[in-house]
Parts: sequence; structure tokens; C-alpha cells
Amino acid sequence: MSSVICLARMPERGKVKTRIAATAGHERALEIYTDLVSRTARLLAALDESFEVEVTLADPFDFVQAQSYFGLRPLLTQQAAGDLGQRLCVAAIRGFVGGARQVILIGSDCPALTPDILTQASHRLNDVPVVFGPATDGGYYLLGLTRIVPELFADIPWGGADVLCRSQERLNAARIPWATLAELRDVDTLEDWEYYRNLT
Repeated sequence: MSSVICLARMPERGKVKTRIAATAGHERALEIYTDLVSRTARLLAALDESFEVEVTLADPFDFVQAQSYFGLRPLLTQQAAGDLGQRLCVAAIRGFVGGARQVILIGSDCPALTPDILTQASHRLNDVPVVFGPATDGGYYLLGLTRIVPELFADIPWGGADVLCRSQERLNAARIPWATLAELRDVDTLEDWEYYRNLT
């Protein structure tokens, strides 16, 4: 079984897309993030039945309201406390404890992510224990695992431009093989959002 786990937030004014809010205001940031959540919900709903689907939310949430945003299919959970590495690690552990053979971690801010890319990640995980979906900002939009790799979750400069590079260096030092998928663009700024709007 493969588990796709999406780390997300509920669409709440003042809590989402703060870099966009800094230039365009909180209402615009909320509007953009709500659209990203809608796209993510459609992505998760389109996955075939070989995938278990979970959305793990950063803050306490109302279950019915969360279902209205993310749909009926995903298991809804609350993220662990801590930095991004700790939250990713706990989400992955829960996936494996739940019986997953593969855990694929994603966010809610990459409109170019498709079911085909998630399927590609699953296929690559048949050959290597770690798969990255590299983002153009130096991070990653996807992390696929066949086991917990502690090197990926501690002492990483989260939010920086060298997250992916540092992660891959850690794996190389530990002699853990890895693979990458196509590079995609996350939505972190208004410019990122306009890039995707111009494609449609």
C-alpha cells in the first residue's frame, strides 16, 4: 500500500501564505490559498484506489469544515508539534505504522502536481528508498520514502534555498540512494501565482 499524506492548513485569514499577504494583503492571500486547497482536493480525489490518502492539518480543526475543503476521501488528522522536519517525520511514521509500504509526503501549494507524478514517485520507490520532487526555489514539493530516514528531518534549514541540496548531501554521506522527479514550481509568492494563472 502507498500512502499519500498532504501537509496543509485550513484556509484561515492571517494564517496562510504570509509572503503573499505581505505584498497583496491577507484577503488576497486567503483567496489564493483557498484555490490551492481546492486544486489539492481534486488531485487527491483523482488518485486511484492503490493509494491511501491523508490530509494532516497544522492547527486544530472542525472536521465537517475540513471535509468541505478537502473532500470525503482523505483521512483527516492534526500535525505534530515542532518544525517542518519534525512534522514531516511524524506524518511519515504514522503512515508506516498504519501499514503503508511507501509514504509520499506533499504540500498544498504546487498546482502542477498531478496523479501521474504521484504514480511516478510510487514506481521510483520500488527501486530506491527516497524520491524527491524538486521545487524551483531549492526545496521540494514531494518526498517519497520506503522507510524513515532520520537524516532528512533534523538540522535542515527549512525555508531556505538549499533544502534539497542539503537533504541530498545527507543521503550521499549515509550512502542512501535517491531519485528525483521533474522540477516544478511551488506557489510561495504572488509572482509564482501569476505564473500559473498565465498558463491557464
